Amino acid sequence: MLCKELGEPGENINRDIGSLVKKGLPATVQQSLDVVRVTGNHAVHPGQIETDDEKVVGALFSLLNVIVEYMVSLPSRVGSLYDALPAGALEQIKRRDETKT
Repeated sequence: MLCKELGEPGENINRDIGSLVKKGLPATVQQSLDVVRVTGNHAVHPGQIETDDEKVVGALFSLLNVIVEYMVSLPSRVGSLYDALPAGALEQIKRRDETKT
């Protein structure tokens, strides 16, 4: 579901992560997604990863928080502040970025 929120099909998590990497996904977020993905995959096979361990579960939730903060919350907060800039400043920024070489 999180990969779908990030604009991917959500049918194959590994492919979704690969697609996000090609689009410039930061390494920290990629690694967080892969830890959650691999841990989840192994959790369905008894004895491979201990998901009853509070430390493991806590770490997974922490990683999910990293992913959501970086990919959803932070862009939303920064975008709101950016959009509130005066129209003249936004136009100047747009012209600056269009003329980059």
